[in-house]
Amino acid sequence: MAGGRVLIGGVGYRWFGDASFGLVASDQMAQLDWPDGVDVQDLGYGALHVALDLQAAHPPYDRVILIGATERGRERARLYRFDCDGTAADGKEVQDRMYEAGGGVIELDHLVVIGRHFSALSDDVVAIELEPHPGTTGDGLSPEVQALLPQAIELVRREILASAPVPAV
Repeated sequence: MAGGRVLIGGVGYRWFGDASFGLVASDQMAQLDWPDGVDVQDLGYGALHVALDLQAAHPPYDRVILIGATERGRERARLYRFDCDGTAADGKEVQDRMYEAGGGVIELDHLVVIGRHFSALSDDVVAIELEPHPGTTGDGLSPEVQALLPQAIELVRREILASAPVPAV
């Protein structure tokens, strides 16, 4: 894809109900055709390891689109899109998140903070987030959240189109 490389990354746990949304979505997106330069990856593993893998990516990604589920007290079973703040976290926050990530906590915010700390993420990071139903478990999404997968895929497609260069006239 002219204009740089884009990573679509699913973040979360497998077999954890609606909290698996990011991985289920990235699994489906990995089966789709994307323009050259667009990669889809499962980022459902430790944030430090993800950051190291992203540092090793050559050429580096110019844009990262993360998909995950995070409880933030918003309306449930709804998708939210936001630009991830490029501000570096203070040392204590990085240390706290590294500690939790090292203990096995997989969380979109951990990935962003740790990835930024190690300069592993581009300046252009977007999150497509699900506000999950709390306490869902098992290997499937709730029917209400399952129905949101096409909408999530469409939001990611729009992000990919937004990152494509505009042809000169």
